[in-house]
Amino acid sequence: MRMVRKVGLLVVVGVLSLAVQAGEPPAHAMSAGDCWTKAMNARDVDAVAACYLPDAVMWFPGGGMVKGREAIRKGYAGYFAAYTIKDASLDDMGHVDAGSAKTTWGTFKIVMVSKADGKPVTERGRFTDVSRKVHGHWLYAVDHASDDPAPATN
Repeated sequence: MRMVRKVGLLVVVGVLSLAVQAGEPPAHAMSAGDCWTKAMNARDVDAVAACYLPDAVMWFPGGGMVKGREAIRKGYAGYFAAYTIKDASLDDMGHVDAGSAKTTWGTFKIVMVSKADGKPVTERGRFTDVSRKVHGHWLYAVDHASDDPAPATN
């Protein structure tokens, strides 16, 4: 009788274990913003580009629209060639989730040093982005960043 109970208990534990393994992936997959921040702070242009879908669209601050991961990578490569990134951060102010798509908005801050003259530069701005969850990873589909406007002069 004890053997039957032990076998029954093992079967129940096994079934529960399979049910947990077959369930949804962890609720908190790394956001596209987390991916971007980690890659920027690692000064890794390929890792930054990997945060974007192959057909992503981006507007760089002060620049025009670029289409596609490779064009986005080239834009960041120019950025990394001109500056040494010291710290990059995002402050998410809000988001709307819609299943495998998410819209996020907030502000960004990038502290860097100009490679041309060695002077420190801090870029501040705002962003709105749309990301999609593909194979458990959030990737940017649209990234629209812009610098904060210059202070008003009286």
